[in-house]
Amino acid sequence: MKIAVIGAKGMLGRELCRVLGSRHQILAWDIEEIDITDRPGTLEILSAEQPELIVNSAVFVDLEGCETNPDKAWQINAVGAQNLALAAQQARSALVYVSTDYIFDGKSETDYDEVSQPNPLNQYGRSKLAGERLSLQICPRTYAVRTAWLFGHTPNNYVERVLKAADTEGVVRMPVDQLESPTYTGHLSEAILRLIDTGAYGIYNVTGLGACTRAGFAQYVLQQADRSEPVEIVEAVALKRFAKRPVRSVLDCRLYQLVAGHTLPDWQQGIRDYLANASRLGN
Repeated sequence: MKIAVIGAKGMLGRELCRVLGSRHQILAWDIEEIDITDRPGTLEILSAEQPELIVNSAVFVDLEGCETNPDKAWQINAVGAQNLALAAQQARSALVYVSTDYIFDGKSETDYDEVSQPNPLNQYGRSKLAGERLSLQICPRTYAVRTAWLFGHTPNNYVERVLKAADTEGVVRMPVDQLESPTYTGHLSEAILRLIDTGAYGIYNVTGLGACTRAGFAQYVLQQADRSEPVEIVEAVALKRFAKRPVRSVLDCRLYQLVAGHTLPDWQQGIRDYLANASRLGN
């Protein structure tokens, strides 16, 4: 199958190219090859290549940046997604749209499933929800994959930020105001590979199993890296963040597990696999 991975230089895009490329022909495209905010250009490029699947992993993910520049957030996360969906529909391609747990407000005490009501708290979540809905409305052959808190093999990812703080400050300062499911990009890419084999289009929650706070994540990283630096709890207000964040955005992944016949490993295994692969993959 010919697959166009859009956002191929991003943290998830790189891993998607590696994993999907083990079985499929990959067009690894980023901003240099395709500007998804340019509708005529996007339609022309994808019409010429006629990929059987388009994977939209392009994203403006900076939460604070999305709040201060909502037009950019919506242009990339919503309009860009719309353009790729139009291109997929025109080329009769299938589409993968990578969505987020931040479409929820985090007020539920139970895990969010695929029919839970979205209510995003910030411009990032709102623009991503718009992109998800536009993709599903325009292209019926869409897999909307909702995931959370990605970490993978690119500079300044969350694992590296923990280790860098330990190196430079001798302590890692993290809040405990959010509960999420960290997801290793290698595991998510393998899940997407399995999902596209099913032909079962629709919305799926796909994250690492279990959940933790930022502080809990940092503690486990340091433990697995055989480090002794302490983790210091900081109040979220001290971080002076502008964008609101959901307090508990844990996703119920049962539907994916039943349809794909596969379960992602827990987030702790994701960290162990990340560390095992770090030297091989360049960080």
